[in-house]
Amino acid sequence: MMPLDPATEQFLAQIPPPEPGPIDFAKQRQRGEAMISMMVGPGGLDEVAGVEESEIDGPIGPVPIRIYRPLEQAKGVLHYIHGGGWHAGSLRTIDHTARRICRTLGMVVVTSSYRLAPEHPFPAAFEDSLAAAEWFLAEAPKFAAGPLVISGDSAGGNLAAAICLTLRDRMVRGDKSYDAQLLLYPAVDLRAIAAQYPSRRRDAHPGFRGEDLDALIDAYCDKEDRANPHVSPLAAADLSALPPALIVVLSIDPLRDEAVVYAERLKDSGVSVGLIEFDHLSHGFVDLAGLIPAAGEATAAVLGRLRTMIGI
Repeated sequence: MMPLDPATEQFLAQIPPPEPGPIDFAKQRQRGEAMISMMVGPGGLDEVAGVEESEIDGPIGPVPIRIYRPLEQAKGVLHYIHGGGWHAGSLRTIDHTARRICRTLGMVVVTSSYRLAPEHPFPAAFEDSLAAAEWFLAEAPKFAAGPLVISGDSAGGNLAAAICLTLRDRMVRGDKSYDAQLLLYPAVDLRAIAAQYPSRRRDAHPGFRGEDLDALIDAYCDKEDRANPHVSPLAAADLSALPPALIVVLSIDPLRDEAVVYAERLKDSGVSVGLIEFDHLSHGFVDLAGLIPAAGEATAAVLGRLRTMIGI
C-alpha cells in the first residue's frame, strides 16, 4: 500500500480524534458544518449559472433539494445524495462538491438530503432519498435532455445503490430508473459479517476507524434486519438489470472490500461496471477536491470516466 498523499495526511492530522465513549452526534454535525469553508479551498466555489433551493413532498414531511444549473447547455441531469454516516451532512456540506460536478460535467445537478440517525433510523434516510429519486425521475427531463445519473458518497452511495435496486424491482410496472450510477466509496454491506473483510480488519484509515463505523451502522440500522437489501445492497440475491455502475474505492478505506465485492457481483450479474481505486487518498476525497491537489486530480479523473461511460 502506498503512503498517503502528503497534503491529505496533513489535512487528516488537523482533525481532532473522536472523543472516547458514545458518539456525540450533535457535535459531529457541528464539526462538519464548521469545516465547510476550509474544504472549499483557496480557489473558492465553482461558478454555475444558478442555484435553486426547494423542497419536495416526502413520506412524512418535506425533503430539501437544490438544483444547480451549468453555464453551458446541460448534457443531462445528475442526482447526488450526500454522505455523513447517515447521521450528519446536509445540502450545505456538499454545496461546493455539487458545484464542481455541475461545472465539470456540464450537467444539471440535483442534491437531496434526508432525516438523520439516530433520531431517525432506517428507513427514514432511505424513504426520503427514494422520494427524491422518484421526483427526480419525473422532473429531470424538464431540466435537460440526456442521461440521468444517480450518485452518492459513503452513506449516500449506500442509499443510491439501494434506490437502484428498488427501482429495478419496480420496472415491471413501468417505473423509470437511472441510466447510470456513480458510487463513491459506498457502504454496501452493513451486516455483522462485514467485519471480517480484510479492509475492515486492517483498520488503516487514520480518520475513519472501524469502531466508529460500527457505531454509525448501529445508530442507522437500529432494530432493522441488516440483511435487508435496502440496508445492505450486497445482500440482495439478484443484482442483475441494474444501471451501469462506476464505483470508486480507496486502498486504506475500511469500506473498500465490500465495494469491490459489490462491483464483482454486479459484473457477474451482467451489469456494466467500472472500478477505480486510489491508494493515496482518504475517504471523502471528492469533498476535498478544491483543497488538496491530488484529490482534485482524482475527482477530475472520476468525472472524466463517468463522462465517457454515459457518452457526454
